[in-house]
Amino acid sequence: MLSSVLLRGAARGNAATLIKSVRVSPLKAYSTIVANTQRQVGIKPLALAKQISPIVMREISVSAPRMASATGSHTRLWTIERVLSAGLLAVIPAAFIAPSQVMDALLAISVVIHTHWGVEAMVVDYLRPSVVGNVVPKVAHIALILMSVAALGGLFYFIKNDIGLANGIKRFWAIKGKDTNQ
Repeated sequence: MLSSVLLRGAARGNAATLIKSVRVSPLKAYSTIVANTQRQVGIKPLALAKQISPIVMREISVSAPRMASATGSHTRLWTIERVLSAGLLAVIPAAFIAPSQVMDALLAISVVIHTHWGVEAMVVDYLRPSVVGNVVPKVAHIALILMSVAALGGLFYFIKNDIGLANGIKRFWAIKGKDTNQ
């Protein structure tokens, strides 16, 4: 459709206008071309052009702070982070008092999410695009997501195929060091 509009506009003798509009941005060029062509031919504006622009202009966010800043309200995310942090005060002792796969999974999820949000806050605060460029923050966010997924997967593997998270930590605490005095 775009090529037919371009060809019709070029055939009408306004190719210079089309080239200038293409330099601005593809979406703006498309809407300019459609508007110019519609005026010349006498067609009413297309509803499709209005439906495309919000979808094309949508920004993809990979981090919780960016998603919260996109809506303008940080209170919901802040509340979720604080509830999770307070919940850890109950989940950690419960996982050691009544060790099970469910409690171990709840502990693993809570600790990984809590750690992910903490490290993500450091990445957002200290790897600002204005300081280190646009590539380093994106690479750091992707690396953080990959490490968080790998950590959670590793913990789930340990919970499912070994003695469990709480029992593993108990056994680690029970290890006695070599006595150097003998």
